[in-house]
Amino acid sequence: MKVRQWLVLAYREEKDCCMSSLLNTALLPLKCGLVMLAVLAIGILPAPALEPVDFPEPPDTVAFNVQKNGKSVPVTLRQLEKLGLYRVTTPSPYEKGQLTFEGVLFRDVLKLVGLEGEDSVALRAVDEYVQIVPREDWTEGPLLLATRQDGKLLTRRTQGPTRLIYPLKDYPAFDTPIRKPRWVWLIKTLESGG
Repeated sequence: MKVRQWLVLAYREEKDCCMSSLLNTALLPLKCGLVMLAVLAIGILPAPALEPVDFPEPPDTVAFNVQKNGKSVPVTLRQLEKLGLYRVTTPSPYEKGQLTFEGVLFRDVLKLVGLEGEDSVALRAVDEYVQIVPREDWTEGPLLLATRQDGKLLTRRTQGPTRLIYPLKDYPAFDTPIRKPRWVWLIKTLESGG
């Protein structure tokens, strides 16, 4: 039985017990309160979508360029992965099954490149496909800028060296027709979206 199901059942039992029983022992109200608190906490705390991971240092190759103030500044895989790596397993709107990616938090990348204050960011792929990612996407949940899949560095053949991943399994609100096209891969540039 899943934890949430158990807590709901325990809450119902304790609620019935607390409401219908006239036995007010010293522990019963405390027990009721703890069960209700646990049920509330499970319902409002976000799911832990990403787990920290470690890998050997990647090569110092350019992952993408940042366009800012009329200049193009390269960002390397090594710079990215020094931000800290995380793993997520999630379905993809474009591939079958559950996929496992490793990479860095998108919001940390935006801090690194000086775009964290923007209302939106444009991601441009090598085929000139462009998507605008609004601030609410990277503040509502932990978007991942993947540099690896199943522990292996992404290459052009595997839609790399970076791709934007939305953790759909743990954040179902991201699973919308508007957000699905924002899964950009083969990222060439990042720039202000507005």
